Amino acid sequence: MADHAHDHDHSNCDHDHDHDHDHGGGMQVTAVVEDLGPCKKLLKVEVPPDTVKREISHRLEHIRRGVTLKGFRKGKAPRNRIEQLYGDTVREDARDHLLKEGYVKALKEQVGAEKVLGEGTIENVAFSADEGLKFEVTLHTRPEIDIGDHKGVEVKIPPLRVKEEDLDQAIDRLRRARGEMRPVEDAAAVVEPEDLLSVDVQVWLSDEYERFTQAQGSEQQTELKPLKEHFGLQVQLPAGQLGDYEVEDLADSLVGLKVGEWGEAEVDLPDDFEVVEGRNEPAVLRIRIEAIKRLALAELTDEWAKEAGHGSLADLRREVREELQQRLEVGRRHEVEMKILAALLERVGQFSLPSDLVDKEIENAERRRFIEMRIQGQPEEAAKAAVEEERDTIRREVERTLRFFFILDIVARKENVTVSERDVDARIARIAAARGQHPVKVREELEKHDVLGQVRHDLMEEKTRAFLREHARVVEEE
Repeated sequence: MADHAHDHDHSNCDHDHDHDHDHGGGMQVTAVVEDLGPCKKLLKVEVPPDTVKREISHRLEHIRRGVTLKGFRKGKAPRNRIEQLYGDTVREDARDHLLKEGYVKALKEQVGAEKVLGEGTIENVAFSADEGLKFEVTLHTRPEIDIGDHKGVEVKIPPLRVKEEDLDQAIDRLRRARGEMRPVEDAAAVVEPEDLLSVDVQVWLSDEYERFTQAQGSEQQTELKPLKEHFGLQVQLPAGQLGDYEVEDLADSLVGLKVGEWGEAEVDLPDDFEVVEGRNEPAVLRIRIEAIKRLALAELTDEWAKEAGHGSLADLRREVREELQQRLEVGRRHEVEMKILAALLERVGQFSLPSDLVDKEIENAERRRFIEMRIQGQPEEAAKAAVEEERDTIRREVERTLRFFFILDIVARKENVTVSERDVDARIARIAAARGQHPVKVREELEKHDVLGQVRHDLMEEKTRAFLREHARVVEEE
């Protein structure tokens, strides 16, 4: 999930104090708050003219004491000359300083910095020495919900057991991984769904192929020829890629054929097909089976298990069972966490969410879904239509994910869950190990793409989920 709320400690904003006075908490600010909708507020702030004039005056005096002008000793230049030279810059600096100070003070007094999501948007700034400073800030706030006692949530899950059929399938996958493709010598053998084939292919325009088959059926002579021929193409069923041709349900066209027999499949030729007459035309691929290779699997014996790196067949089954058990336990941890979050959400109900955040996350989710379908080969218009059809489902999932996020946020704050630099370094080391890269290079890449914040967010969520799971009451039931 994207980084929904970048925590910002508004009380520790970086302000440049280049003069020797302190506004601090004594700065005069008038502020009011208006509700703009769920989790959205408008903060209207005013700083009086006296404060603005004092800020400008202090800054000008600070410059006057430190600057040396031609014809005057240091610190003795006339005030009006300083005003003439530096007035515009001083007023701009004063405005920026008072904006920051006024924002922080108004935020603390009227809203509470801990309730705000991300940075506020400052708008409608009006500034002058005579009128003072006025500005507005649009804020998004955390939902105000009470999740009650988040410890000891009871969740019920089925027992964790490795099924024998799952164990057998895992061992079969190991056999297949160590199997060998061997030629099929039996002349009566037919193509099976997972064979490796060598084939010859003729490419025919659909209408010409129809005339060709009619001529063959009546044993008439014909001078019709295919557009193109390919010899010795390799195809691994059940894949649908035959040379440069993407063929839907290719296996259905070939399974059951013997060596020397012909099958056929329909395709649409691309617009850049090398034979001009065939571009964008419907065509038929006439496919002749030249050779069949099939995966040969070794028998499950102690000798085979030893060759595979295990003491015996019994040791292999035990070790595979333990590995499957570990995978199930990882899946169970996630299942428990999701059940806890669902229970807490049911407790508080479907609370309101920041509408702008919801819209942004829906937009991101729809974009990801569109890209996913394009990668899967869907045409652009079809992908757009599918996203449109899934829009309600996407919205529900986004809202559910966001509500879980805010529940986790409350727990993290209550329990003071933190992410240290050591945690970040450990995660970067894991990423580096998986990529076969040096951790320093990985960190530089993450910083370059500005995703270290996402890494910290993910770690925070993982640690908070783990806290809930470790303090839950997990009950196994059949």
